[in-house]
Amino acid sequence: MRDVLVSFAWPVPPTLGISAGFHDSAYQARFGIAHEGIDIPVLQGTTIVAPADAVVSRVNDRGLGFNSLILSHAGGYATLYGHVSSFLVAEGQTVRAGDPIAFSGGTPGTPGAGLLTTGAHLHFELLKDGEHVDPRSVLPTLSQ
Repeated sequence: MRDVLVSFAWPVPPTLGISAGFHDSAYQARFGIAHEGIDIPVLQGTTIVAPADAVVSRVNDRGLGFNSLILSHAGGYATLYGHVSSFLVAEGQTVRAGDPIAFSGGTPGTPGAGLLTTGAHLHFELLKDGEHVDPRSVLPTLSQ
């Protein structure tokens, strides 16, 4: 079976860059756990969009805990969105690239922030065939 080519876009505008990288050693030193994604600083309540066509496979609403959303894409890819303040989709729903799926969070003490947050941002993970990979490997390059 051939690999399916999937084109990914940024789920939120990366205008402020990346505040914590994939397997970031400073993150691990601070929190004591591996950082399996990237953190993209954005204002609280920024619209998160599907970076590629997908099916919503999981909506995790934990109130003030770590809220997250998982999309399943073609080619064995899945994406996870963490510190979500509210959701715009339901499990089983099909979404197209660019469709709004949720709103960002991360401000301490707000819905979806959880305990390990440093401020408003989107935590974004990419899995390929169940293994975490650096999301920047499939996203458009940030301009300097």
